Amino acid sequence: MLSILIPTYNCPCLDLVKSLQGQCASIRSLEWEIVVADDGSTDAASVATNEAINTLPCCRYIIREENVGRAAIRNFLASEAKYEWLLFLDSDVEIRRHDFISQYLNACADYDLVCGRYDLPATSESLLRNLRYRYESSYINCHSASVRNLHPFQSLSTANFLIRRSVMLAHPFNEVIRRYGYEDVLLGKSLAHSHARVLHIDNPVTLRSFDTNADYLSKVDASLITLRDIHDDIHGYSLLLHYADLPFISSIMKCFYRIFKPHLRKNLCGDSPSLLLFRFYKLGYYLSLK
Repeated sequence: MLSILIPTYNCPCLDLVKSLQGQCASIRSLEWEIVVADDGSTDAASVATNEAINTLPCCRYIIREENVGRAAIRNFLASEAKYEWLLFLDSDVEIRRHDFISQYLNACADYDLVCGRYDLPATSESLLRNLRYRYESSYINCHSASVRNLHPFQSLSTANFLIRRSVMLAHPFNEVIRRYGYEDVLLGKSLAHSHARVLHIDNPVTLRSFDTNADYLSKVDASLITLRDIHDDIHGYSLLLHYADLPFISSIMKCFYRIFKPHLRKNLCGDSPSLLLFRFYKLGYYLSLK
């Protein structure tokens, strides 16, 4: 029994729902539903497209007027779900495996949470100029199940995971987090403390949209503000915090960031963003918040 839960904000996801619906309908004896919750979208065209979800069998599209943030909208979806297993997916992904749902169903019996991964689309000239694409590409080798299972609670991603409803309700996302980032890290820490059974598998979704460099950098800024706010709760689960707490490094990076901030942002918002400078920027920006 499966509830597929998709939070969305200003993102049309009708094609994603149709793809998932087709797979679910082809699995004999599976009881299922797809619930999409709109977190106060301001783009009327996206809402209009997604309203067609309500015409599909076993599918619901719920429009919420207020934007409550990434954590709260997922908790809302969990409360709306009626089946034993909850499959959370981001709305801006694409399903390319014909057996995507079956892979999860075959793996979940002995676990509380099963986490897939995400892939990147084929490289193009425009994507090579994209900061997020470059960043994600640099970590692609870390996305394999064998690597993630070495540290299962520190490798969760809200973009693509399956969890027992009872476990999700017992360990909801921390709704203090309204900005971008780190809700998955806190979930992993909570599950680790409860000794939940977690498995990572190679069952990918593909990212299909990438923010502009400037927009992505704004999201990174927001995530670092979140990191500052939850510093005590997330200690030991963030490599950036490890370096930020080293006095020698932090004093150097504070000075470096203060002097070179405009140059860092110019590079990162340009056509050839440097990942090394991106790492310096994140550490420096975080230290500037303290």
